Amino acid sequence: MLVYPFRVLDEEYEYLMKKLEVSECGSLIMRGRFALESFVVSDISTPAANVVKQQVLALDGEAAVPAHAVNCSKPKSDFVFSLRSDKIPEFVSRMKAQCWKLPQVADFVEKFVVSQKPWFSFSHPGIDTTRPNIMGILNVTPDSFSDGGSWTDIDAALKHVSGMLENGADIIDVGGESTRPGSDPVDAETEKKRVVPVISEIKKQFPKAVISIDTVKSSVADAAINAGAEIVNDVSGLTFDAEMASVCAGAGKPVVIGHIKGMPKDMQENPVYENLFGEMLDFFNRSKELLLSKGLSESKIIIDPGIGFGKTLEHNLAITKHLEVFFSCLDPVAVGFSRKSMIGAICGRKDPLERLAGTVTLDTIALEKGAAIIRVHDVKEAKDTLEIFNALKEPSC
Repeated sequence: MLVYPFRVLDEEYEYLMKKLEVSECGSLIMRGRFALESFVVSDISTPAANVVKQQVLALDGEAAVPAHAVNCSKPKSDFVFSLRSDKIPEFVSRMKAQCWKLPQVADFVEKFVVSQKPWFSFSHPGIDTTRPNIMGILNVTPDSFSDGGSWTDIDAALKHVSGMLENGADIIDVGGESTRPGSDPVDAETEKKRVVPVISEIKKQFPKAVISIDTVKSSVADAAINAGAEIVNDVSGLTFDAEMASVCAGAGKPVVIGHIKGMPKDMQENPVYENLFGEMLDFFNRSKELLLSKGLSESKIIIDPGIGFGKTLEHNLAITKHLEVFFSCLDPVAVGFSRKSMIGAICGRKDPLERLAGTVTLDTIALEKGAAIIRVHDVKEAKDTLEIFNALKEPSC
């Protein structure tokens, strides 16, 4: 069973109702009634779905259950329900008195509505956890998709880091292996030779800088941590290296769990999902459980939906539209739109360096939805984006 927040968009309403197998008559009656606090519940018993619908309607909310729920002709159901915020405490109380896993639904809804976006329970020295943060990208690789070779010289890298910090970067993300679509992996020793000296020098020159290591290899993560890295950013979500979770938990370092389908070499060769959000949430839950079983604190986990990592343009757009789904993990959400191919596909910008406006637009949307970290190449522009976003959150006249 999965429970997650879901904003019912008018342009997607008919598609959603068909996907949930709601009757056509019911779909017409309920249109426009899901503009409140909405949640999807998937893979729950059909009798339980009927109980939720009855209770939600009694609280002046709305619930769309499959047509087969009338006679329980199928054992399981997926459904969406919506309530006013002030009705949720009563809903939670009623659900906790039920069976069929409904107390678990109540527990999630209760935890979710009291959690504080964007940071939930996350905390880390050197990071202001009361606001979204900017993660500046430092690729010390010869073959990254937009800036490969630009910062392989250590002096050039340090100059770039200095500029990013001056322009407002909260975290410097150092990567020594390209994970662009179609890229070949590099061995751990090569990767360490690229990142360890740079991280060491950054810590010498900028001792207060918070550094993350962008790697899928436990030995690289370990070496980077010893050199001064404080966060591990694993785009594979701990799935490429069986020792990664142990290394991170042993060091007690925050981890960014990135989602990927496939390997960088082949991840963009027709990726297919039967249930995009369900599969992604299962992925994150498995990775989280692994870290927690190794002893890492819940307050040190961040998730990243992995834009472009085994996703089509349609998948990337769905993730962006419904970023709220991933808040169901109750962890801060990091996003990386910077110069990505989805911008090129939408805007016709083949050159990654011409995708700044698209990046700023997507980052703004993500911040508005509650993203905790925006990972960017262009820190100065990201800082402006964040400052304007913060200003608009202040009370107006």
